Amino acid sequence: MAQAVVTVDEINQVDLRSLADRLLETTRVEYVDKGVLLVINPPGFEHGRILDSLNRAFYTSLSADWHIYPENFQWDLPDDTRRFSVPDAVVVSPGTGTREDERAAIALVAEVTSPDSPGTVLNDREIKPLEYAKAGIPLYLLVDQELGRWTLYALAEGWQRYQIAAAGKYGEPVALPAPFGFEIQTASWPRVRD
Repeated sequence: MAQAVVTVDEINQVDLRSLADRLLETTRVEYVDKGVLLVINPPGFEHGRILDSLNRAFYTSLSADWHIYPENFQWDLPDDTRRFSVPDAVVVSPGTGTREDERAAIALVAEVTSPDSPGTVLNDREIKPLEYAKAGIPLYLLVDQELGRWTLYALAEGWQRYQIAAAGKYGEPVALPAPFGFEIQTASWPRVRD
């Protein structure tokens, strides 16, 4: 794997988006908040197991023409700031052919918090839901490892903000509304280390 080396002189010569693009080649990075790059450590065991469970539920419950992106969809914020995030999971409705089509057809975004990274927890709980709602993404699933809980947010009728559609603790299934119509089982989700 190539190693990215960025010198102080180079940082002075590039903007944060360019630096983020370079870092993205070797590590996971998000540019969600103005003036702040989050360089994210590889997720822990528990995070990976929960994400694997989510992805399996989507792959086994949806037809093959849906697109499921586990940790590899660079989602640009719907403004001119060039900021972006890389959600833990993105589910795109069928019938898309271009990147723009896919962005418009995102049916659900999921984030699993990483308690060892307080900056990402804050983003997952507060900043990302605001941005996803502004972009019109119908559903946002937040799995909060610290609390051992999940919350499913849905766009409020006529607003660009979320309201809680359902919430529960580990062990209680996540009932996804249309266009999904199936449950995600959470009994096997591991608790975060104490």
